[in-house]
Amino acid sequence: MKFKGILILLLLAGLVATAGKTVQEKPFKPTITPYVKVQFWNVVSQGVTTDEAEAADRFASYFRRGRLGVKGNVLPELSYDVMLAFDNLAKDGFSSTKGVVNAGAVALWSAYFTYDLLPESEWLNVTGGYFLPHVSRESTTSPWTTSSLDKTENSCYLRQLVTGKANGISPGINLGGLGEFGKQTLIYNISIINRQDVVSIMETNWSPVLLGHFMLNFGDKEFSKYKYCFSNNLLKKQTNATFGLGFSTQGKTDIFESTQTISADATIYIGHLKIDGEYNHLIRKNNLEYHANCFMVRSGYNIFLKKDWVLEPTAMFEKFSGDENYEDVSFFDGTDTKLDFGVNLISAKKKVKVNLHYVVHDGDGIKNRYIKNTTYPGNYVSLGLQLII
Repeated sequence: MKFKGILILLLLAGLVATAGKTVQEKPFKPTITPYVKVQFWNVVSQGVTTDEAEAADRFASYFRRGRLGVKGNVLPELSYDVMLAFDNLAKDGFSSTKGVVNAGAVALWSAYFTYDLLPESEWLNVTGGYFLPHVSRESTTSPWTTSSLDKTENSCYLRQLVTGKANGISPGINLGGLGEFGKQTLIYNISIINRQDVVSIMETNWSPVLLGHFMLNFGDKEFSKYKYCFSNNLLKKQTNATFGLGFSTQGKTDIFESTQTISADATIYIGHLKIDGEYNHLIRKNNLEYHANCFMVRSGYNIFLKKDWVLEPTAMFEKFSGDENYEDVSFFDGTDTKLDFGVNLISAKKKVKVNLHYVVHDGDGIKNRYIKNTTYPGNYVSLGLQLII
């Protein structure tokens, strides 16, 4: 009997050891996940004017954003994301909303990889490819999570000065991570990129762009894992504050002597209430010295409904102002302001969002993102549907 008992124990131990070995030796299989993301807007535009006449008020439906992509892992520690875009598809040329008209073009939006250099922690990750650089929080906030109808022009002005493009997508390499810093959580990103405007791609004088963004999270954790992009609304009841600082610097090019920016941002959750804001100071030197400022403040209140839905009343204000030396440094002057009031209905899993917003758009000057080719956008109402599949 004793022998049989020992034999049974050995057999059980062998099975457990074999099972453990099987699990350990199971090879990793690369993953690939396709996805589709769309924002479909129905917009009533009012008061669009040109130097010659006032355009008729109009209703127009179009795809504000459209993305097709694949993401996954080549190795457990090596992930990738490739995305195509068909933004502003079927947009009316006299719609008050921002963006150029797209008659059907589909183009590469971004393509990058992230390698986790320390798999046991989140402290050290390298990202390379064609991506959105971390120059401020709003700049790298996902447009699918914003409380306002759209991402703010605040980030467009900043990214255009730094990268040469309003969307900011640039080739480069980024080092970033997340970890405990005392009782707080530190998130950092530092990048080297190339400017992407037409002049910078083919210029005799060349300087890289060095930029970075650092955030410190107090209270309830807003971040538990390193991710390249941020969310604007976590759809959680929590109490915390996250403060950030960003910077960028570039030396001599064919169109300016130097460019610098500095940014400060804050995101605060108090129970159901979320408030976030950002301030950016832009400096460029050529024969003259140019200065501009842009800031935004935004709030939302999460009302948790039955069946995993969240209702969010929200408001946002933003303003850009640039000085009179804009021509010398090839940038913008005047002012550009927006006031956005709206309400969002969001599924708790963030797959569906329905929103209704009213936006007041005003400004002045000779050349900025408010005034385009002597056309002045008016105010507008938008009823939108967002789907993530």
